[in-house]
Amino acid sequence: MSREPSGEPPAQPAGSAFRWVLRGSTVALAAVTLLWIASVAPDVTNPAVPQIAGRVARGERYELDRLRWIVAENLPSARRLCSAKTLREILLLQLAIADESTRSGDLKQTDLDAAAVASTSRTLLACAPTEGLGWFGSYWAEIRQAGFGPRTAQLLELSYRFAPHEAWLQLIRAPLALRIFNAASPGLKDYAVQDFADIFQARLFPSAAALYQAAAASARPGLLDRTCNAPDIDRELLMHFVTEKGLPLRHRCYPFEDRPHG
Repeated sequence: MSREPSGEPPAQPAGSAFRWVLRGSTVALAAVTLLWIASVAPDVTNPAVPQIAGRVARGERYELDRLRWIVAENLPSARRLCSAKTLREILLLQLAIADESTRSGDLKQTDLDAAAVASTSRTLLACAPTEGLGWFGSYWAEIRQAGFGPRTAQLLELSYRFAPHEAWLQLIRAPLALRIFNAASPGLKDYAVQDFADIFQARLFPSAAALYQAAAASARPGLLDRTCNAPDIDRELLMHFVTEKGLPLRHRCYPFEDRPHG
């Protein structure tokens, strides 16, 4: 995942926290503090959150009921502590949930999930205003309510400004940016093409092919332009995954497009 923002409270060893209580607290305050730690710490350190968020970022899918349970169990404590790291991971789970409900066609549930994404995005940005995922979550929710326009374009641009090269975020952001390519500003177009170039250069060829497939037709030549200086083997692998999806690949940098490929 991306770096932890500097505003997040650093973890304190148990012995250090205990000495702090002894130095300056009354017995009553010590009791309240210990009760608070006991009630909050298990939620914040729940290993399921970062583990599953990491897997979701890599494209794995989980039962929606399980994801909803994890979010419900961990979101309240993350909000109380303004834990940007945990809020970021929970927002990623909420985006996965909302994406699935959008695909299901359940409009009522989609609205509820979009509202949850918007709410957690606002909370994350209040704790860490430079979180690219927070701006992307706001964009995701807004575009489903209002469509693409100046405000949604600004939210997407802020996501790019604060997180231009985070691969896990690029994988979920680029498909949406490339779909609205025709309506995007020149700056947003450049950002979206760079997402594709970064993923291709990382040799994530199936993902690069999926981005090519998601892109507006007018965007595709520009995407392939960014692959022209790559080794033949890299371009042949991209061609394989693109044509495997049933798409033609005709471009000046792909003279081997008619070669047999398996």
